[in-house]
Amino acid sequence: FVRDLEKLLDEARAELATFLGADPADLAFVANATAGVNAVVRSLEFSPGDEVLTTDHAYNACRNALDDAAERGGARVSVARVPFPLADPGEVVEAILAAAVPGTRLALIDHVTSPTGLVLPVGEIVQALQSRGIDVLVDGAHAPGMVPLDLRALEAAYYTGNCHKWMCAPKGSAFLWVREDRRDAVR
Repeated sequence: FVRDLEKLLDEARAELATFLGADPADLAFVANATAGVNAVVRSLEFSPGDEVLTTDHAYNACRNALDDAAERGGARVSVARVPFPLADPGEVVEAILAAAVPGTRLALIDHVTSPTGLVLPVGEIVQALQSRGIDVLVDGAHAPGMVPLDLRALEAAYYTGNCHKWMCAPKGSAFLWVREDRRDAVR
């Protein structure tokens, strides 16, 4: 088991990377998407004057991790109010961009919201926020296998997702993808 495990994990990571449109070197296995969110937000250092952004549709455990990381550094959490039901996906983008301020350093955005099942237009959101210098952490807990993913093309700073929901992998099968230029900062 010990002799074979690393090779088998490398093979599994390569298969997952192909499915996700990612480089295997950018992927790490985690227990679940919430653990992936925690790995990112606990690796980042926030300071007074910094803001972190999320929506009112965020998964509560991830929101708690964001609140804790912000509080430890003296940062502020701002919440974009996403209308529900939606008349148009552009409403989500508008709400998030309206809540982003010059001090916003990170946005935690769900790909598919847990409480409402909305599939957010993460491609537009990532592009708009990152053009303002705001890194995006996508909580894709429900997305892999449900919606097509191409993490290289998405270019978010961070993406985490579960494999046990739509991909039918065992519980405890999840991943954290970190864009190459952000890898050294994540523990």
